[in-house]
Amino acid sequence: MFWSWILIFVPFLGAALLTQTKSLKKQSWLVIAVGAISFIASIVGFLKVRAAGVLFWENASLGIFQPALRVDSLSSLFSLFSAFVWFATGIYMYTYMQHEERTLSFSMFYLITLGATQGIFLAGNLVTLLVFFEIMTVTSFFWVIHRQDQESLRAGYFYLFLGIAAGLFIAGAIVLLQAAGVSLELGVGASVPMNTTMFAWAIVLLIAGFGIKAGMVPLHIWLPMAHPVAPTPGSALLSGILIKAGAYGLIRTGQLLNWGQGDLLPWVGPLIVIAGVFTMLLGVSLALLQGNAKRLLAYHSVSQMGYIILGIGTAIVLKNEGVYGVSGAIFHSLNHALFKSALFLGVGIIFLGTGELDLYKLGGLWKKYPFTGVMMLIAAMGITGTPGLNGYISKTLLHHSVSEVALSGHPIMVWAERLFLVVGVGTTASFVKLVGLTFLGKQKTEVKEGSKEGPFLATAMVMLAVAMLAIGTQPQLVLNLFIIPATVSANLAEVGHLSQLNFWESAAIWDMIITLAMGFIFFVIGMKSHLFHYEPPTWLSVEAFGCGVLRAYQFIEGKVSTAYNAVSKTVVNRYRRQYKRLMVINRRLDWEGGGIFTVLNFSNLNSNAFLILTVLTALVLYYLGLQVMGAF
Repeated sequence: MFWSWILIFVPFLGAALLTQTKSLKKQSWLVIAVGAISFIASIVGFLKVRAAGVLFWENASLGIFQPALRVDSLSSLFSLFSAFVWFATGIYMYTYMQHEERTLSFSMFYLITLGATQGIFLAGNLVTLLVFFEIMTVTSFFWVIHRQDQESLRAGYFYLFLGIAAGLFIAGAIVLLQAAGVSLELGVGASVPMNTTMFAWAIVLLIAGFGIKAGMVPLHIWLPMAHPVAPTPGSALLSGILIKAGAYGLIRTGQLLNWGQGDLLPWVGPLIVIAGVFTMLLGVSLALLQGNAKRLLAYHSVSQMGYIILGIGTAIVLKNEGVYGVSGAIFHSLNHALFKSALFLGVGIIFLGTGELDLYKLGGLWKKYPFTGVMMLIAAMGITGTPGLNGYISKTLLHHSVSEVALSGHPIMVWAERLFLVVGVGTTASFVKLVGLTFLGKQKTEVKEGSKEGPFLATAMVMLAVAMLAIGTQPQLVLNLFIIPATVSANLAEVGHLSQLNFWESAAIWDMIITLAMGFIFFVIGMKSHLFHYEPPTWLSVEAFGCGVLRAYQFIEGKVSTAYNAVSKTVVNRYRRQYKRLMVINRRLDWEGGGIFTVLNFSNLNSNAFLILTVLTALVLYYLGLQVMGAF
């Protein structure tokens, strides 16, 4: 399993090497090189798993904390697609980061987050997954606050506060699972709990923890705030890959439930279905009202994750017959990584040239950016489910799953199918709005002199577009090569009919064509009636959802800051000589205006220290909790 260590630790090594590079060009090439190595290693891992089935490594010498890696077809697939998107984004960064400040800090955290994300997908147990989950949360937080203005800092604190909460939920679930006698190993299916109540609460905590990262309503509040303020490569990966850590965790949670077989917790499936429907509906509704291109894409990340959550929920409701739901959720997770990353990268190119993200101030850019327009059109067609593109395939699978659930006649399930179609109409209208207002009509914003679609920006977009077209035109090959083995790894063996599924049935194609046509009509009506300018009520806004979180954070942070200041003054006074030596080293490393410590200290030392200490405290708490439970 040497390749797995490459996937996890080469990015960490790359981040360390970045501190020795002073030029932006060398930093960019190092990022590309690490991305290429990770992608190659993920291919090797995927091929190894196909040949051997399951690969496992564990270190039992550390007592109850046993770091473990377990790679099956599901985890190797997520690892492969994650590495691919990361590689493409790294190529994009070569040009994009020339227009950003503090490139060293962003690149460092970019690579560390890559290693942590791979660690999540390759983790062999929940404890190992949690460690990498927390690392990913802390390092990606620095993407969000990169601009260091009030908006980005506020979004960053939301992001990190909820990330810490997610980690604590997962940690609590680990303690409860251990107490209930359930194995913490991932991918092995369910074991009969000794205490059903503890097991039930553990499942609730896992759904909440992974649901936060997946953008599940009402736990989504960080997402539409964080995505718009991060630099475009960060936005693309936050939406394309990092929220898939939540989806991956929810799929593993489904495994832990044995996909509802045995009726151990019969309410879990309907609960997740409801969460998925509300996530889809609220996400697309708020996306339609956005004038900012990045915020529109961010809300659509919420909506598209709703599709995935819905698929997982229907699979649990259908039990062993839920193969369409699981395969659709896996497939759509990968598809969403492709078209949403491409859309964010395309918007980033437009922003570089115009300095504008307001859709109502753009227009007529087709002549200036024809290539970007074509790439974004392909991605938009993918996310709307246009036949021939990748999104059509995964949405067809999910629609099959929702239709099967609706046959039960339960009102919730019937409405789930109806709203599935409604969301499709809204999605089409949203992306007609995005592409149409950006590229068609009269040009309203001047394009910066010398702005062009360079080879690195173009290469990244082409890589993603080719993948989308390949998947959309060869669905059966992709199913047999990737999705069916991953579905089997998710502990669903009845997958034979997947290979026989005909995606080109006239009924399915006509359903999608009608949905697309209705979406276009809805867009025209919405623009003429100014419906998309409607301001939602305050109680529906992200700020309203998050104000309590922010107030709680500010209160706690204020108390901790007072104590921190007192302690820090004492420490500095006592170790003044050592402190001066540290500052000398810092000045020697000062090639970004503030030394290497500026990389870690963006604006408020007290806040950052508090947040990082909170994460570390959480890790200690769950470790002690496991030790205590293990004593019994």
